[in-house]
Amino acid sequence: MLAEFEKQQIEREHIRRESRTTMIICLAMLASIVAYALVAFLVPAPAPASRAVRDAWNVLNIVAIVLIIAVLAVRKTIYFSPRLVRDDFTLAALLQRWRTIDIVLLAFAELIAVFGLVITLLGMPFQRTFHFFVGGFLLALINMPVTFKVRDKIRMFEKYAGKSIL
Repeated sequence: MLAEFEKQQIEREHIRRESRTTMIICLAMLASIVAYALVAFLVPAPAPASRAVRDAWNVLNIVAIVLIIAVLAVRKTIYFSPRLVRDDFTLAALLQRWRTIDIVLLAFAELIAVFGLVITLLGMPFQRTFHFFVGGFLLALINMPVTFKVRDKIRMFEKYAGKSIL
């Protein structure tokens, strides 16, 4: 019984230590998405959007939708990839690899918000671009490395790998 408790303590400490950097990056990205939305909201709307801006808006909508679907669909596949299992199959090594994956996925969320900012600055009204900011913010929240999510990912990884990490 005590050994299981100690194992959980060690696991929690590894998760906190390895997820701290990613959590800080995620919170900074969430704050920047809110700042982008605020800037886009406060910028006065120029003349009506030109045909080129409307076409760019259509293209960026499609790109943003594809990015969101790709991130949500590929996320689980990437986390539980057998390529992550090597000779150095330790919790610390696994969490470091997941940190890289998390940062890349968070960058896609930030990119969607940047699409919204750019298209708003080009002349599209905020009412037609706010969904970029909402989508980027929600995608960043979904990919946020909260401790309970990381523990669930570890359990699923152990299930698929067929062996315990600790």
